[in-house]
Amino acid sequence: MRLQDKNQPDKVQSMSKPLTENSGKAEQRDFFRVSQDVIFDYHVVDSFTADERDPQHEFESSISLNLLSDLRRLDKDSEQTLRVLTEKNRLLGDYLQTLSAKIDLIAKQVLFEQDKDKGRPKTRINLSEDGLAFLSDRMLYKNSYIALRLIFLPYYTPVTSFAQVIRCKQRDEKEQSFHTAVKFHRLSESDRRELARQIMRTQAQGRKKKQNEQIET
Repeated sequence: MRLQDKNQPDKVQSMSKPLTENSGKAEQRDFFRVSQDVIFDYHVVDSFTADERDPQHEFESSISLNLLSDLRRLDKDSEQTLRVLTEKNRLLGDYLQTLSAKIDLIAKQVLFEQDKDKGRPKTRINLSEDGLAFLSDRMLYKNSYIALRLIFLPYYTPVTSFAQVIRCKQRDEKEQSFHTAVKFHRLSESDRRELARQIMRTQAQGRKKKQNEQIET
């Protein structure tokens, strides 16, 4: 797999080598990949932590982020009930959906203010279901492990996992930044599905933007 995006800005260039160096057939799957802006946190961990512990415990708990996750879980649990109510009373169903959307907007605003106060800017990453590439401000040793958390915007959907460093190379001798590629390690099935949804959503948005540009020209 090659992490390459011609449309990326110069500040964040894509990796040109394969994300994985294993030549086995199982490692040569052609994953969809996209460049995306996310809130991105990571830090180095030892191999025992990566193999045995829960990645969620590696990051500071966010009350607002947990609240948003709980709200989404409640929405999912009540989908069937809301569908039945809407079939019987369309006005009631629409009203309940509006209330849910208002609560979701409030939770997102709380998260936005929290991120702004902590000074956590968006980071451009090159993402696939197999791993990701990003610019790090320090050298990471090959085969070492990191814990990472991605928060996808604008829905503030989190994905937390461990990853193994596949490649890390200094971007420029004059700049203290490094092209880094990692492969997910012990990624949960639910997070893998969420990554697939995010990639499909970003691809759909890209196609729509391209179609609109073609119409305008």
